[in-house]
Amino acid sequence: MEITEVTTQEYRDCIKSPYHLFASSEFNDLNKVKADDIHYLLFRDDKIRLGIILGRQDKTLKSPFSAPFGGFSFVSENVKIQYLEESISLLSEWASSKCIESIELTLPPLFYNRNFIAKQINCLWRMGYELSVIDLNYSYDIKEIGDFIHDRMWRNSRKNLRISMEAGLNLLMATDEQHMRIAYNIIAQNRSHRGFPLRMTLGEVLETSKLIPSDFFIVENGSKIPIASAIVFHVSGRIPRVIYWGDLFGYSEVKPINFLSFKLYEYYKMLGKEYIDIGHSTEGSVPNYGLCEFKESIGCSIYPRYTFKRLQSGCL
Repeated sequence: MEITEVTTQEYRDCIKSPYHLFASSEFNDLNKVKADDIHYLLFRDDKIRLGIILGRQDKTLKSPFSAPFGGFSFVSENVKIQYLEESISLLSEWASSKCIESIELTLPPLFYNRNFIAKQINCLWRMGYELSVIDLNYSYDIKEIGDFIHDRMWRNSRKNLRISMEAGLNLLMATDEQHMRIAYNIIAQNRSHRGFPLRMTLGEVLETSKLIPSDFFIVENGSKIPIASAIVFHVSGRIPRVIYWGDLFGYSEVKPINFLSFKLYEYYKMLGKEYIDIGHSTEGSVPNYGLCEFKESIGCSIYPRYTFKRLQSGCL
């Protein structure tokens, strides 16, 4: 096999349908200012087998450099393990030729493509990559849970959901920029109150929503005051991912996030989605205990999200 660096358009022409949109050339090109430079790499023998997009930050190559996860993309889903092995080896040689000191790859949770991600985990581990981070990622497994989400909820969560249903809350979908701003501002206030960073600006969220199909939800109370919201990106055809959600301080007594999470489950189940990716609740493997407990309490499943790192031996 051989490795070839190509332009954004050439990569897009070859990797037409990446299995998650964080690996698309369009998404990475939109975020190119967050890396020193971006490299679009293809791996081929008699035909193109795999691709990967990496951002260089100082002397480290990262996939992703501005997303929850990245990794390799395939042309054909039934890619052979040997192709991955050879591609990983070629990537290391190519990185050394560029005087890269390390490579970091964060893979999606397994439910995005169980077979291909498992192959990546195995090959990276055997090809000299160290497992540097194991995050905990939460999801609603709609196709497995079906109509029995209540059975998976903890008793206190079922009680909180009942409180929210009796409080006269209402879920709306924001369809214009004014209401999208309201949804974002609720989340920004929530993050500010809790002292957590908000990594995407409103402008970045709106620009990304032009590339990735997106939903903006607002929860109103009985007085029609917006008190909670969620921003969801359809990262694959089967899987919407909750990018942000939150509620306003002072309204916790009506349990708006319990209401919101349940309504999202109902909505995406109705659309025939298989999973809802609720996101990770760890930072560098370290759990946010309250957030982990909440997501477990509302019926989420837990998947590991692996980050692999390889230290390069130097310039070739």
